[in-house]
Parts: sequence; C-alpha cells; structure tokens
Amino acid sequence: MKYYMELSQFNIFTIEDAMKIIGNLPATKKYIKSLIDAGLVHRIKRNLYTCVNISNGDDVANRFQIGSNINDNSYISYHSAFEFYGFYNQVYYEVQVSSDKKFAPFEYNDYSYVNYLNNINCQIDLIQGTKVTSIERTIVDSIDMLGKVMDLEELVKCLDLIHVVKENKLKDILDAYGKEVLYRKVGYILSFYKEEYDISDSFFDFCLKKGVNTNRGYLVNNSKEELTYNSFWGLYVYPNIRSIYNKGES
Repeated sequence: MKYYMELSQFNIFTIEDAMKIIGNLPATKKYIKSLIDAGLVHRIKRNLYTCVNISNGDDVANRFQIGSNINDNSYISYHSAFEFYGFYNQVYYEVQVSSDKKFAPFEYNDYSYVNYLNNINCQIDLIQGTKVTSIERTIVDSIDMLGKVMDLEELVKCLDLIHVVKENKLKDILDAYGKEVLYRKVGYILSFYKEEYDISDSFFDFCLKKGVNTNRGYLVNNSKEELTYNSFWGLYVYPNIRSIYNKGES
C-alpha cells in the first residue's frame, strides 16, 4: 500500500507513470504485479492500468477516461462523445475512440474499445479527466461518418436532446475537414434544427457556398431506392429526418 494512494490519483497509468513514483523498472513491475494480485489494480490492456476504489470495488477510471488515455492522442468521439455529454440515454457497449495513431480493438469490463483513425486535432476538450470532441465537432464528425459510427435514427435522437450549438465552432471544424459534400450534409441536417439551435441564415449560406454543388452526394449511403434527391442541397436524402425514428410506430 506504500505507493497505492499516489497511483490512485491517476485515473489511468502506465508503467512509465508508476516508475516516476516507485523508481526503477524491475521494482515497479514487481510492485504493480503485487497490487494486481491483491485486487487493488486492474490491467486494462498492455501497459495500461487503473486502481480499484477500495470503498466500492469499482475502477477509479470510467470508460471515457480509459478510452481517452489509450495513447497520447486518443480521445472520445462520435456516439461515445454524445453519451459523455448526456445526449444519448441508452446503454451502449462500444466506446468509440479517435486517434491519429492506430490501436488494436480490445474489450474490458464488457465494453469494446474501437479505434477510428482521424488526424484532425482541433476542438478536443479535456473535461473531468476525459479528452472528448466538442459538441459541435461531435455533430460534424458523426454526420461525416453517418452509417459507419451510427445510423441516422441514432443521430437524430442525439440531436433532439441538444439545445445550444455555436455556429463559429461548426464552421471551424467544417473548414478543418474541407470536404465539399460535408458542408452540404451538415447544412441539410441542421436545417431541421434551425429554430431550436438558433442557427442564422448566414450559416446555411456558408454551407452552400463552401459546398459547391459540383457532384451529387448521399446523406448516408448510395441507395437511391431509399433516398430522395434534394436539388437545393445536391444530396440524396431522407425527406424528413426528424420523423425517421418514428417510422413504423403506430
């Protein structure tokens, strides 16, 4: 227990972190093994550990803190970022983690940690020990990867719970990506939230100007049978995305 309290101040720690407290590598490895054997430390994956809260037996680190500390550049994104902010109210057992470095997917405590390569490094905030994309970036990221990280129904459920977004931050992350069709996708989807989010007409003008309509795009996939062409946005879309998750309900 000599170093346990100091290690427990870390939500997540590596052997290198522990060496700063304990000393040389052999002594550190031996001590960490003794804590694991005593049930005071859990090994999450290779060279990634968390202490156990003695009072309740839970890990000191939660799934979001784990995901954002898998490597130096990892952060919570997409569906998991919406969860972090409280904009998704169902249990979801995949933790979506972005990073500009690849890591192998793994499972820990019933959660699957999945890697999405992304080299955009702006609008990543540190909140309560968790690196997570801003609300605005989470919206844009999720629309960019719609159909891969979540389906449209899940996205709409998340968007329905949000009340405030900042236009300047939406513009900044769109410009960071610089994808012509993404400007149009974001403009189209957020047009259904214009009043709730208090989005100005100039934002949609921005999306149209930057999303020069040279090629037709697809909101989710390339299934023309399911989507209707919208000439204003130059996209194959669902005509009313806000009613999509009510489809089939009586």
